[in-house]
Amino acid sequence: MVYSINFVNNTKTLNMKYLNLTKSLAIVAMFSLIFGACKKTKEIVPLGDAGTTLVKILGGSSPASVYKNAIDFVAVPKQLLVMELRRDIPNETELNKTMVVTVKDDTAAVRAANPSYVQMPTAWYTLQMDGVKTGGQGGTFTFTFKPGEFSKEVYITVPNATLLNPSSLYGLGFTVMTADAGGVISTQKSVVIEIGAKNDWDGIYENTFTNYHPTLNAGYTGDKTDIHFVTTGANTVDMYWPDAGAFANPAILSGSLSYFGAQIPRFTINTATNIVTVSNSGGTLVYAMSLAQVNRYEPSSKTFFVRWGYSYAVPGVFDASCREWTQVIKYKGPR
Repeated sequence: MVYSINFVNNTKTLNMKYLNLTKSLAIVAMFSLIFGACKKTKEIVPLGDAGTTLVKILGGSSPASVYKNAIDFVAVPKQLLVMELRRDIPNETELNKTMVVTVKDDTAAVRAANPSYVQMPTAWYTLQMDGVKTGGQGGTFTFTFKPGEFSKEVYITVPNATLLNPSSLYGLGFTVMTADAGGVISTQKSVVIEIGAKNDWDGIYENTFTNYHPTLNAGYTGDKTDIHFVTTGANTVDMYWPDAGAFANPAILSGSLSYFGAQIPRFTINTATNIVTVSNSGGTLVYAMSLAQVNRYEPSSKTFFVRWGYSYAVPGVFDASCREWTQVIKYKGPR
């Protein structure tokens, strides 16, 4: 009985609390509706003639954005868009103003982006733009926006990419310096354009290989790893192994991935037959192509099929004393 009486009393207490809470919530809801009905909707105020004109380089930043461009390693003119200068206009009044903007040929931004960039000689390219440049390398471009204009484009034409060193990267930098007529320079004010000469075989590849060494890999086992082919001529590429951070040829040695130093495999492609020859551009050690297969490049699949090595008793004929690689190297994309 005691337990039953306590249970009934507790139930009555809980019911009273529930009724009080319900009344309170109803009152809150009522006042919310009243205040909500009285609240005015915010008005959208037209910008009109307010606001400022932002001057920027499209895709720029501070410090400079870097944009990579590859041009074919051929003696055929190549044109690239290297900069688009913009003024973002808030209204028609600002658009109808004449504005003069100066842009620096920013060699310091180029060095900051990559100290290994090479300054391209001015004789190797021309600039096409609606502007005036003074001061040569490191000088200043002056652009005049006429009423109604909001964009200026700068193009570079390289008439003969074979003048470029294919193992080098060239850089051009542009930074907005001043703008008159009330223009405000945006944080999107600086770009660096990277230009490299690349042939048809340049890129990132998946290297599926096996290799033989009489003591370090007598089982002729292998692995799979990405390598880069870097343009070194019109129809030659050198192998770079990013995992090693070096121009090198991956191998299984003593059970793990490694490589031999003072060796840089250079792949030369016969453009008439697609026959491939691998030579050593990094030392005096002489490579030989295996005679057991046709060493070739297949354009349809962008794949190299090669077997090569050194220390053969008879060049190109496998024996127990040689060092040899069998490789299938398939294109993955541009580097």
